[in-house]
Amino acid sequence: MIGDTLLIELAQRLKAYFATMSANPFIIRYGGDEFVVFLHVTEQNELRQILDTLHTLLNKEYIINEMRLLASVSMGVAKFPEHGKELDTLLRAADIAMFASKKTKNSIHVFEAVMEEAYLKNVYIEQELRKALQNKELSMVYQPQVDKNGRFYGVESLVRWNNAKLGNIPPDKFIPIAEATGQMPSLGRFIVETSLEEMRSVHTALGTCFHTSINISIKQFLDVNFLEHLLDTIKQTSICRVAITLEVTENLFIEDVDYILPLLNEIRALDIEISMDDFGTGYSSLSILRKLPINELKIDKSFVDELSHDETAQTMVQNIIAIGKNLGMHILAEGVETPEQKEILTQLGCDRFQGYYFSKPLAKEDLLEFLKTSS
Repeated sequence: MIGDTLLIELAQRLKAYFATMSANPFIIRYGGDEFVVFLHVTEQNELRQILDTLHTLLNKEYIINEMRLLASVSMGVAKFPEHGKELDTLLRAADIAMFASKKTKNSIHVFEAVMEEAYLKNVYIEQELRKALQNKELSMVYQPQVDKNGRFYGVESLVRWNNAKLGNIPPDKFIPIAEATGQMPSLGRFIVETSLEEMRSVHTALGTCFHTSINISIKQFLDVNFLEHLLDTIKQTSICRVAITLEVTENLFIEDVDYILPLLNEIRALDIEISMDDFGTGYSSLSILRKLPINELKIDKSFVDELSHDETAQTMVQNIIAIGKNLGMHILAEGVETPEQKEILTQLGCDRFQGYYFSKPLAKEDLLEFLKTSS
């Protein structure tokens, strides 16, 4: 597994770095991809220098099975006795600080009392999410996708959660919590079942068939029953396989490429298409990309936002499009909000578009009306 090899390499870097220090720190793999280091340092400047050096070291490129990988490292720090005199208290404080680092990604945070409020809110979201399916608080919306000639191509299926106590919680808040707390398989089954059932009814009402893209989490792919459930749902809804696209992200392939790749090949052999979402923002590796049965690359909104005034962003997008085209893939840009962005993307060779310039995400009934009235 690439993920296991990466963790071994990271642990070796930790040991090699701290071996040079006289303090002789205690290093533990705490669980999953988390490590704990107990270090005797009393000077603030010395601590900051150690943290910065270590962060730089762990962020350097990893070469695994001839693949070049980058891993983001989030670090949380707790001090004795300022943040706790008991081990459990210190670990909790360090975990809360690491949670703050994960929110800003690839950063370092020292525990502060104010961080606890955000941490506890996360815990509350987790508790409410466990009841969301039973309370029918989750729903799906669908954002239209069009081709370069302005013709409707399909939709991306997006989950929404409206909680009586918390209000509307965006997916980027609750999906990571669902993944971390083991709730993703049940949530993923709801997303697949609801999306295919609702789009089948839209296909029937319009007398036509179009693509439905469904985001699939790492945790769903690693569920041994994932493909069986997907095929059962396709059979029950009588929806055409060639009208289904599964969206995956780059970091999917850091988990276990030896397991994921055969599964993706099996999915493609069933005429289900596969799209890589947010390309260029994760574990970019051309050596991985050329091996994958990908039909479509999606250009991340962060690149599209800067297109009209940033030449670097244009160059990045141009390179992504060239990579995709050379590998025989279609290119879809998401987050398109202006005609200028659409024009630049068209000139650069983009095939498909998605964003508020064309339509916001729509509930099933609104999507049906949109398709009936749109040219």
